Amino acid sequence: MQAAKDSFYMALRGRLTALNPTRTMVIDGVTVPAIVVRENMEPRFGEAQPGAFYIDFGEILIAESTRPMLGLDCHIWYASEGGGGTGVDRGRMLAEMDVELLGMCNPPHTEMFDYSQVPSVDLGSGIFWTVPVMGNMPGDVSVDKQQRSAGMARVERYADLRIYFFLPEVAA
Repeated sequence: MQAAKDSFYMALRGRLTALNPTRTMVIDGVTVPAIVVRENMEPRFGEAQPGAFYIDFGEILIAESTRPMLGLDCHIWYASEGGGGTGVDRGRMLAEMDVELLGMCNPPHTEMFDYSQVPSVDLGSGIFWTVPVMGNMPGDVSVDKQQRSAGMARVERYADLRIYFFLPEVAA
């Protein structure tokens, strides 16, 4: 299962770098593409930054067939506070991130690798996923006390998709 998660993340990370090399964030003083898997981050990086994509994995589904195929729910959160200090362009910036997400998810497949080794090992299988369903959660404009005092509001988006894969260790 970890190989599928890692392969999905690495595919999206590489595609984001190709689509928009300037969409970066700084983690521990290192500039990286602005896409992270929340479960892999240290707790001290708990608060999400606007302008970055955050991946959370959810429920696991098992589809029985000649080979067991697994489905893994994936939730992607991202937000914008706009630029230039006024925040009036936050909707445009969020729309730009929508386009980037759709671009990262296309084509909706990649090879599966074991990234627990260096160099990574091709597992001879692939993963594929559904088109992301993008929407707002109720109360889609989040305003905390600090933002209220600054007169700014964050606009957020949630995208859901499902990743499908076969477990290499049970492959016939």
